Amino acid sequence: MITVRKFLVTMCLAIFSLFLLMQIALQQNMSITDIELTVNDQTRQIKALPLKQNIIGNYRVTMNVRMAKWASKTMRIIPDDELLSISVNGQPVSLTDYSKSELRDYSKGIKIELYDLKALEENQIELILVNNSNPAGLDIRPESTVTYKAAALIFLALLILIYGISRHLKLSKSQYICLALGLIICLIYLSNTGPATRTFDVYEGGGHRDYIEYLINHRTTPPPGEGWEYHQPPLYYTIAALSKTLLIGSKINSDSWGQLVAVWFWAVFLMASLATIRISIPKKGVALLIASAAICLWPAGVIHSIRIGNDIPLYAFYALAFFYTIRWWRSRRNHFLLYASLWASMALLTKSNALAAWGIIGVLFIVEAYRLWTHRRTRADQIGKIRRTFFLLAATFSLTVILNLGDNIWHYLDGTSNDWLLSNVSDTIHAGLKVGNEPANYLIFDLATFLQHPFISSWDDKFGRQYFWNFVWRSSLTSEFSFQGNALNLWGVLNGIFLLMALVGVMFYAVQKGTVMDLKSRRIGLYKSIPWLAALILPFLLLLAYRIKVPLSCNTDFRYIYPVILPILYFSTKVWSEPGFRLTKFFALGTPLIALSTLPWIIVLALQ
Repeated sequence: MITVRKFLVTMCLAIFSLFLLMQIALQQNMSITDIELTVNDQTRQIKALPLKQNIIGNYRVTMNVRMAKWASKTMRIIPDDELLSISVNGQPVSLTDYSKSELRDYSKGIKIELYDLKALEENQIELILVNNSNPAGLDIRPESTVTYKAAALIFLALLILIYGISRHLKLSKSQYICLALGLIICLIYLSNTGPATRTFDVYEGGGHRDYIEYLINHRTTPPPGEGWEYHQPPLYYTIAALSKTLLIGSKINSDSWGQLVAVWFWAVFLMASLATIRISIPKKGVALLIASAAICLWPAGVIHSIRIGNDIPLYAFYALAFFYTIRWWRSRRNHFLLYASLWASMALLTKSNALAAWGIIGVLFIVEAYRLWTHRRTRADQIGKIRRTFFLLAATFSLTVILNLGDNIWHYLDGTSNDWLLSNVSDTIHAGLKVGNEPANYLIFDLATFLQHPFISSWDDKFGRQYFWNFVWRSSLTSEFSFQGNALNLWGVLNGIFLLMALVGVMFYAVQKGTVMDLKSRRIGLYKSIPWLAALILPFLLLLAYRIKVPLSCNTDFRYIYPVILPILYFSTKVWSEPGFRLTKFFALGTPLIALSTLPWIIVLALQ
């Protein structure tokens, strides 16, 4: 009863934290009313944006816009075909800084500052566009720019969440400092990054945003074959839809609420990861501090932390599942295994990549079942214990898989979908993303290209996208995104070197440690490391299988298996708990250097 009450209190604190974040998002909202479309001197009312009409030639769209107190004056305007002019409250806005191709970009549009907009007042915006082929279209969305006051309130809301989780997951003082620093850097990044900047599949047809809106409008999941992300399991989208409808309580045009939901989940991921590190790495020495700083300041993590989509909640549920898996492995108390399986199910209902979490549980169960079986003669209850645990895990996993893939498989069997996993996505993918699927694509690591190019691209072979390991390791630092300027190019090159140093350090430590241990010690060490080895190997095997099944460059992105960063950091910092190993420690400096390099990176990015 005490455990249930404790959990309910934590849930209330978490929901209250999310509610506060949604209220902050509401203060950054922009409402659009009285939309009018004029074509050939005939004007008619439009219910809402985005606009999509069969129009040929010039057309004009006017609207009234009311800005909330902290709303951004930076807008994302997406025209179809071409934006010709804008005026705000009768004042023309210059478009001379934009090329013709940017003014015709119907995917991302243009990002523009409308200085004449006034907060808490009615503003009129007029746009003139031209369309040469049907349909014509227009959408306007505010680009989130979080003020320092809003950032401070967001941080306070996250502290409520952290307090609630800390009642279950304990951290050290140094870890709380790392956590606070990591969240501050994420908020700085948020204040300079709108929802459409450095994102994945949010605004494309049937993307994450459309999935959420479909749930809100239709109160059912969308057909998996009719949208880019509609084949995904529904848990994240359901949570997001409920957050938008129940915790905000009014229509919101800005997508900043989605970014704040992502940050909320990111805080959960960091807490669970830090708690796992705390119970796995000795508290003496600097190993715990280095691993904690790296997990909080890893650059790809900062980039992912504010993205709208199901990746971040996957990371959060996966990390919680792994934490309780480690707790079970260390204590053999079955209620921890129950918690691990429940969180692993939550992860699998968020994204299919969470099969790795279930794989880890499965490997450890087999090892534990074997251990219990070998003691069956001295302890008669062992067989019953194995059987009960097996049926618990099998029932939970089977039900989760049915809920995850049942809809996709049903549509695949009735012929409305071409693939049981990805639905129709693989048939509609851009041909330019296809890469080789030969052994060389998986066995070769192009070191020269890795060192020469600081970022990876899904579209250009010269950056190394053809090679599995080049794409994986480059995307582990900055995902598929690049940054402009000599300083950030240098930062990218150095981070690549630091990563290679850290990986070499892991290999050196494994070899050196193995040579100074006797056979019995090696076996004990290997046995204790089984959860971490499984957590390291299984995600890479799944990513490899995914790339082989659908050979696209983007299917090699480290973001699909981002929680694997935890075992990587675990192994890369083990040497710091040992005396000696000077050469290995030199290479192991790569891990803290990546963490430290995030500080100048975020400063340069904020000043651009």
